[in-house]
Amino acid sequence: MAADRLRRVGLRLRITVVAALAVGVALFVAALFLIGLLHNRLDSAATTAATLRARDVAALAAADALPSTLALPGEESAFVQVVDDAGVVIASTENIDGELAISTIGPVGVKPLPLTILVAPLDQADRMRVVALNVTTAHGEVTVYAGESLENADDTTAAITTLLAVGLPLLVVIVAASTWWAVGRTLRPVGDITRTMAEITASDIHRRVPVPSARDEIGQLATTVNETLGRLDISIEQQRRFVADASHELRGPLASLRADLEISVTHPERTTWKNVARDTLGDVERLQHLTEDLLVLARLDSPEQRPHQRVDIADLVRDSVFAVRREEITVSVNGVEQPVVIEGDEALLRRLLRNLVHNAEQHAIQLVSVDLTRQGGDEVTVTVSDDGRGIAPDDRKRVFERFVRLDDARTRDGGGTGLGLAIVHDIVESHHAQIRIEGVQPHGTAVVVTFAARPNSVGSEQDQ
Repeated sequence: MAADRLRRVGLRLRITVVAALAVGVALFVAALFLIGLLHNRLDSAATTAATLRARDVAALAAADALPSTLALPGEESAFVQVVDDAGVVIASTENIDGELAISTIGPVGVKPLPLTILVAPLDQADRMRVVALNVTTAHGEVTVYAGESLENADDTTAAITTLLAVGLPLLVVIVAASTWWAVGRTLRPVGDITRTMAEITASDIHRRVPVPSARDEIGQLATTVNETLGRLDISIEQQRRFVADASHELRGPLASLRADLEISVTHPERTTWKNVARDTLGDVERLQHLTEDLLVLARLDSPEQRPHQRVDIADLVRDSVFAVRREEITVSVNGVEQPVVIEGDEALLRRLLRNLVHNAEQHAIQLVSVDLTRQGGDEVTVTVSDDGRGIAPDDRKRVFERFVRLDDARTRDGGGTGLGLAIVHDIVESHHAQIRIEGVQPHGTAVVVTFAARPNSVGSEQDQ
């Protein structure tokens, strides 16, 4: 639940909280480690000092040179006491002279035994590190107790703990404030981008978001957003131009149809209804063709793609030549003797070939040729050519734009909708194919479409 609430707040606050928590946990662990290490070092130093002092006194006892009163510098924080095997104190420092044995616990063997106890004669509040050491003398075995105060270790550890307890939260606050400031400064361009994007509408899509001077991820984001806006701007402009062109194309046959009907209604005595029907039927056919082309383009512009299936392109090429209606045109078809299978949408591929053949027929003088070839086993090429006047190199890309007509043969009144090659281009793109226009010697035009072939597609239909 806490994680869900954190995700609902702003990114700046989330980063600040995470940074503060991460630094706080890391500092807390480091502080515990530091305090433990420091305490162990101080404790070890006290143990070492007491051990050395016990060994020195044990050496005196072993040499039978042990005085009854032991001299010890710094008696306020240390002591030495020697106890025989009956528990009687036989020597000690002046600060505990006359006191009973400090402890009844003794080591086993010759190994020193460290103890942590309170020594009431010296200090009832501070602990002391006492090292007990057995030693054999001429009068028997005795135990040497050497003590070192742990007050210094405890006070130093407490001081460091207090310092860290105050300093670490302050450091976490500084880190949180620095993170809040740094993230806010970093995200400021994102806020500018967000505000600009919120203000952009379809009427001012030409606007762009500010790009920060830093070449970082935010700068890349702003650049990418501007590039996306640029593509969207181009797309919207194309849509506007397309709607305007489509409206202009529709206005012509509708105006002609209305004029014929108005004249017929206004002057019925001079109207030959057979001629009116013939003229209006022609206008309706033009509207029908234009509407069909617009629907095809809308379908191709849709992000939804129809599933592709195995299509025999050779069979579609054979059928396409029947669209030629001009009797003076000779049609040549090559390479369709065997099935050639590609992946695609059969209806769209049939429309592509029909448009190419119809376009070639419009421009041809006497000959239209459709050639199907396979190149290198990986590509299938369909070439539709004519012996017309040809297309200038500068216009070979422009002819694939919508509502483009290059000559009198493609006028609005008798030359089609101006969408044929645009539809061809979009169908080619939807099949991830390639299209280009080439010149034909001595004159004419060849439109070449290259598809990816299915493996072993030639003759595959016969093998099934």
